[in-house]
Amino acid sequence: MAIKKILALTGIRSEYYILYPVINALRKDEQFDVRVVVSGAHLSDWHGLTLREIEADGFHVVDKIDSQLMTNRTTQRVKGVGMLTYALAQTVEREKPDVIFVVGDREESIAAALVGNYMDVAVAHLGGGDPVYGNADDPIRFAVSKLAHIHFTLADAYAKNLQRVGEEEFRIFNVGDPALDTIRTTPARSLSEISNILKFDITDGHYVVFIRNPLSSEWQDAGRQMHINLQALERFSKESGYKVVAIHPNTDPGAHDIVEAIQSYKDKPFIKFYKNLEREIFVNVMRHARALVGNSSMGLLEAPFYKLPVVNVGNRQQGRLNAGNVEFVPDDLQSITQAIHKACTDEEYRAKVAELKNPFGNGYTSEKIRDVLRSIDLSDKQWLIKKNLVGIS
Repeated sequence: MAIKKILALTGIRSEYYILYPVINALRKDEQFDVRVVVSGAHLSDWHGLTLREIEADGFHVVDKIDSQLMTNRTTQRVKGVGMLTYALAQTVEREKPDVIFVVGDREESIAAALVGNYMDVAVAHLGGGDPVYGNADDPIRFAVSKLAHIHFTLADAYAKNLQRVGEEEFRIFNVGDPALDTIRTTPARSLSEISNILKFDITDGHYVVFIRNPLSSEWQDAGRQMHINLQALERFSKESGYKVVAIHPNTDPGAHDIVEAIQSYKDKPFIKFYKNLEREIFVNVMRHARALVGNSSMGLLEAPFYKLPVVNVGNRQQGRLNAGNVEFVPDDLQSITQAIHKACTDEEYRAKVAELKNPFGNGYTSEKIRDVLRSIDLSDKQWLIKKNLVGIS
């Protein structure tokens, strides 16, 4: 059987966290030749230069596309798409992959989908059918789904969404969230070890994790919202004695204002900020946390696997499948504080979260994706020729 060359594209830490177990499983299989294109925030010192993590993981990096414009303006992402599309077309022409593999709803996914379609290369997309209302990423995800040739969905409800918008059933594979594979396989670390690595004493386990990203439809308000969030966390800490492990935001417009807000809290003893945490450390920080606060997608997608209560603040992540572990609250000081207290100290509520059914898989997604890609005969033109949603007779 001929070896399939897979070209995976990654541009930001959160998406690489999902992508990693998939390409790691594929490279261990002799039927695949896996190569990686690194772009965006991975190449930015301001975001922790996570290229080093990808290189440490030992992947064959065939290109580094410098597509991250640090403008804090709405032009930066669309210009980034243009830069990515131009450069990726050259990479694909040189590497001649059988499949371009991409995750989610950011610049990398739409650039890859465009390049694959114009250059007759099958695009495998992980994460289609998942709605994220109020964010520019939602229509991008939908557009990628209409361009992609192979769909790997995170939940059954999302697979059904793709069928509703006319995607052919044979293209759609509900496999779950591969980030759960990483959680399942990551070795356990004690709180004492984690505290030493973080240089932050959380040995008693009384801490929450905080991740706040800007929402594209509200990016100009990101700084004010962040200040309210930090005030709520400080109030909660004073009332409970808990600490906060906080992660810097992503690269979207408004992120600069969030980082500016961070500066006024960086020396306060109850909270410590990190540009990035190594995968093994991050998983163990989440395992021991009492709650996740902010608006990260992992609150919806990965936190159910941890049986972790989540306080999702604001409108980001609205409309997505909620396993029952997420409470949505507005950017209001009192509402946030009360919700964090509930998540951390209401044992009846925590017991319900511990019993929830996780709709995003069981930690064996990568093997499912590998088996699908093994089985697909890409010489069959049905994979590259998309059926119209509405035909003309």
